[in-house]
Amino acid sequence: DAAGAFAGGLASPTATTEDGTLVRAQFATAGATGLRVVVSPTLIGSTPGASGTVTVWLGTAVLVSATWGVREGGRSLVVDPTLWARAGGLAAQSATWAAVVALAPEAGTTGMHDQFLCHALGAADKPTWNLEPWRPDVGSLATLAARCNPT
Repeated sequence: DAAGAFAGGLASPTATTEDGTLVRAQFATAGATGLRVVVSPTLIGSTPGASGTVTVWLGTAVLVSATWGVREGGRSLVVDPTLWARAGGLAAQSATWAAVVALAPEAGTTGMHDQFLCHALGAADKPTWNLEPWRPDVGSLATLAARCNPT
């Protein structure tokens, strides 16, 4: 919006043929105010004009909830991102993290951010993302290597 707050976003489109083959899809402008999805039929083995599915995620919210609880013997922030937040790439990650910190300011630490990014990059399909402030801050790569749960 005009104040710089998240208002909504589009994730990159994905396209598959009827047999499940992934084909290239991208946004292109259509005039001064339009947007269209262009699907490339030029990949080897693809058939121009073949049927398939194009998926575009539009999101106007990034969180279903973010609530504190106790897990594994310590405090845990249980983050439940929306489908768009899970699929929306860097813009969604940034907007979702801002929303998490707005709801739970004490989550705004480097270690919690690294756990958040680990879930967004490597475990986006988990039902919830559990961020624990008691876990050591070991850096992004070590957090990824520990499957988001450094000890």
